Amino acid sequence: MVLIDPGSSANIMPRVTFNRLEIKPKELKLELLVRAAERELVESFVVVEIHPSYNLLIGRGWIHRVQEVPSTLHQVMRYLSPDRSKVIDIYGDQVTTKECYSVTLKAVGNGKAPI
Repeated sequence: MVLIDPGSSANIMPRVTFNRLEIKPKELKLELLVRAAERELVESFVVVEIHPSYNLLIGRGWIHRVQEVPSTLHQVMRYLSPDRSKVIDIYGDQVTTKECYSVTLKAVGNGKAPI
């Protein structure tokens, strides 16, 4: 699951996701090709030691480059196709979102995650 966060100035990759990629870079910063519908961009990610309920966090830099409009209320990202001929919507999964939120709240309640 990928979290699109219009409030984040950086793209974040949890260390556990990084370990699953089996990449051995010199630093804990890497570039990956990010695909969303008809868009592809190479994005930089900072790898951090956190235990969130998502695999990647993509921030406002990517949001601005693909010129998309996220709606957290409706769990949808909307943007124009690269040739600007059609509107593309990418929908989030409400059930998965609620499950991830619940997992995060439980971790905070158990003292396992910082507030």
